Amino acid sequence: MTRQIFIVTLDHNSEFPNPITFAEGAPLSVGEAYQGDEGWDNWFFCTTPGQEGGWVPSQVIERLDEQRARAREAYTARELDVRAGERLLVSRSLNGWYWCTREGTAESGWVPQANLVQQPVEETHSTACVIQEEVSGCGIAASANILGKTYAEMKTIANAMGIHAEDESLWSDTQYVRRLLATGGATAAAGETPFESWESLPDLALLAIKHHQENGRDFWHWVVCERLAGQLRVLDSASYLPSNIRTDFTAMQPKWFIEVNRPTA
Repeated sequence: MTRQIFIVTLDHNSEFPNPITFAEGAPLSVGEAYQGDEGWDNWFFCTTPGQEGGWVPSQVIERLDEQRARAREAYTARELDVRAGERLLVSRSLNGWYWCTREGTAESGWVPQANLVQQPVEETHSTACVIQEEVSGCGIAASANILGKTYAEMKTIANAMGIHAEDESLWSDTQYVRRLLATGGATAAAGETPFESWESLPDLALLAIKHHQENGRDFWHWVVCERLAGQLRVLDSASYLPSNIRTDFTAMQPKWFIEVNRPTA
């Protein structure tokens, strides 16, 4: 399934601190089928050498006889502890459970479907985009868009750090945006990754478009690319645009990107 945003409506805590985990082709011994009122059909208690047993969905089990089987794919029974109100990215659905990733982190695990509700698409596609107030203020505006701040708030933070939009020494620099994002708890990749395709971009990234050289120096325009409810969009802070929420992907021609993780709650 396409990654979608869900909201936790009921806390969930795992009862299995040592979840069964195995690679494709691993030998499995298949035991009882799960019985309960939750509607979690087609889960079987399995064991594999060297581990505690755990629940495995039937889709992962290739049966060889009544008890012996092997894994069709790599799998972990790891569950994700969650609290009501958290936002999760859901990428797979199996037999009443969702494989979830906590937004802005790499923490993943299974969560009961009944504990989640999908966030309406209209709520994930806000028309708000911070607009840069200076010609060279795209980095400040991009950081504000990621951290949920106004341009004025982000500019005040930047100036206090000695970062000024009019400082030409920063125009060919990538470190200052990392420093700005860090003030709000966001983390950015250490390096820049060459752009290959829109489909291969991470769920959140700083993107360098309008890349060119002047007197041997590189220049570009910062925008924010984000994927929400499986749909990609670009937040472009340029004040002259008719719409700052862009989907005209072929027109932008990115040079490279920096993957970003939003701050955790």
